[in-house]
Amino acid sequence: MRIAAIPFFAALALLSSCEKETPQNSVLTGKFRKVEAFALTDQQARPVANADLKGRVWIANFIFTSCNAECLILSSRFAELQRLFADEPGVAFVSFSVDPQTDTPERLGEFAQRWHADPERWYFLTGDTGKLDALIKNSFLLPVTRDPMEAGKLLSQKLIHTNRFAIVDRSGTVQAYVDGLQPESVSVISRLVLEMLKESPPTETSETSPTPRT
Repeated sequence: MRIAAIPFFAALALLSSCEKETPQNSVLTGKFRKVEAFALTDQQARPVANADLKGRVWIANFIFTSCNAECLILSSRFAELQRLFADEPGVAFVSFSVDPQTDTPERLGEFAQRWHADPERWYFLTGDTGKLDALIKNSFLLPVTRDPMEAGKLLSQKLIHTNRFAIVDRSGTVQAYVDGLQPESVSVISRLVLEMLKESPPTETSETSPTPRT
């Protein structure tokens, strides 16, 4: 897998999910973890919280605007899904920046325009680095590491980020992960989203499944 370079101050690695996935583990389903409360900023400099997504099925991916490889594929998948669900207001898309120090709302806005993102449906979120790291690790169960020692030695740092899409149900619980690089990812996600739209919000529970690190 190619690894894109970003400035050293955003040296973040989402390690295990970046391994090349096989068709057998490209889709993981089950009840994972409820997304904890967050308050971030979108591409129009508006505050966005997870409460704003309540009642909708939403899909999350993890990108950074200076990525010239996998992030472009992941964003193109979102653009296709946005077209497919254009008439379904109950579906939203959330792109979390893993390089929040570089990805300002203005920069994210320019990136969003590239994909014709509907700002009422597709949110590109940035914010405090520590809070984003904690959200990715604790809610989406994806490993996060930062090595500040490297920041003082290098002008740039390699970044590996997850290619998984997380699908969140209407109660705010992660119900599935899909490898966004797989050719069939759009059709698989569409099917899962349609199934979730038919369901009533699950009953609140504290149970979680093991982390999807395969």
